Amino acid sequence: MAFTAQAYATKLDLSSNVELRLGNYQNLIYGNARNSQPFYFENATLGFVIKNIQLEKTEGSTMDVGIVLQSAGSGASTNTLTSPQFADAAARLPSDNGTPYVHSAFVRIYKFIRPNITATFGRQDFTLGQGISLASDDLGLAGGRLEMADLPGRLKADLFVFRPFYINRFYKIYGASAYYPGNEGLWQVYHFWEKDDGPPEQDITFNTLSKTKKFTGVRYYLSQSQLTFDGEAVLQRGTAKKTDGSTGSYNGHAFMLKGSWTQDITFFGQSRVRLAYGRSSGNSGSDTGTDKAFFPTFGSKYTGLERKGYGAIAGASLYDMIKTSSTANGLPYGVSGLNIIDIGADLPYKKLVVSADLYKFRASRNANGGSLQIASEYDIKAAYPLGENMQLSAVYAVFTPLGLYPDSKQVKLIYGSVSAKF
Repeated sequence: MAFTAQAYATKLDLSSNVELRLGNYQNLIYGNARNSQPFYFENATLGFVIKNIQLEKTEGSTMDVGIVLQSAGSGASTNTLTSPQFADAAARLPSDNGTPYVHSAFVRIYKFIRPNITATFGRQDFTLGQGISLASDDLGLAGGRLEMADLPGRLKADLFVFRPFYINRFYKIYGASAYYPGNEGLWQVYHFWEKDDGPPEQDITFNTLSKTKKFTGVRYYLSQSQLTFDGEAVLQRGTAKKTDGSTGSYNGHAFMLKGSWTQDITFFGQSRVRLAYGRSSGNSGSDTGTDKAFFPTFGSKYTGLERKGYGAIAGASLYDMIKTSSTANGLPYGVSGLNIIDIGADLPYKKLVVSADLYKFRASRNANGGSLQIASEYDIKAAYPLGENMQLSAVYAVFTPLGLYPDSKQVKLIYGSVSAKF
C-alpha cells in the first residue's frame, strides 16, 4: 500500500502472523509430581510500519514509524498457565489472556546526524549474536540503538541502551557491538552490562539485593552454498550485593557451535544435516561467594507462552530448560550449567518436510554430587506448506529422564499447529 506526495514516496507496510497449537504433554516432571497437560496456544502479531517519511529540515534524512501489536493466550478451556512449566513464560507478558499488547513501537531515523548512522528509538526487536545472552523474545526492548556503517577497515558498529521491565523489576542494559566481514565469514565482538537494582531476587547461588553482570562475546558466522557454521563464545563477569550485606561475584562462560550441510539425497532431494554442541559453566558448590553458573536474564528462551530452544519438550537454552523444580534454572537443586548435543536432519518428500533431531542434555556441575546426566530427547516433525504463507505441522517428541530423575517415566509431547503470515 503506497501513496506519493511532493517528490518522495511514503509506504505503509502491513504484516501479520498467526500460529495456533493444540496438543498434550504426558508425565511432565516437577519435583516428585508427574502430570499430564493438554494445551491450546494462540500467538498472533499485527504490524504497521510507515516507511520513507521525509524529514524536511534535515537534508536527505528519512524515518520509519512502526507499531506491532501481539496477543498470546491459551483459550478458556485449559488450565495451562497455572502449570509451573509455563508460568514463567506467562509471567513476563503484559497480557496472557489474548488481550493485545504493544510488542514494538519505534521510530527509525536514517542518516541521523551523519550519513552512515541509523538510529532507532523506542520498543524494538533486538537479538545480539545467536541470542545466547541478549534477545527481546517477542516483547521488544525499550531504549535506543545507533547503527554505524562504513567505518574504517570495513567495520560496522552498534551502540545500544535498553531499559526493559521483566516480571517485577526494571533492568538497565547498555553496550556495544562491532562487526568485521572477513574473507569468507562475518566476525562479531560485543560487550554489554546488565544492571539490576532490585527488589531482592534469588540467583543461582545466592540471594541478591542488586547486581551487575558483564558479558563479553565473540561470534563467527559463515554461510556458503552447502555449508553454514555459527560459533559463539561468551564470558560472564560482575558483582552482586547479597541480602546478607556481603558482596558476591560472577565468573561464568558459555559457547555454542552449530553447523549444517546441504546435499541432494536420492529419493528425498535437497536435504540438510545439522550438528550442534554447546556448554555453559556451573557451580561445584565449594565457593558460595562466587557464582560460576552462566545465567543471563535476557537470553533467548521464550516465544509467546512457550519455551523455545533445543528440544520440543526441554526447550533448553545453554543454562536452563523447562521447569522440573522451583530453581531459577528449572533443574534439580544444586545442578547448574548445561551441555547440549543436537544431531538432526531435514528430509523433503514432495511438498512434505520431515525433520528428526536427537538431543543429549548433561549438567556441567552438581553441587550435591552424584549424576550429571539429565535427559535425552528425540523429536520428529512433519511440515506441509499450503503455500508460501501458510503451513501445517505436527510434532511427536519423547524426553527420557536419566540419572538426575530416578524412577521417572518418559515425557511425551504430541501437537499439531497451523501458522499463517502475510
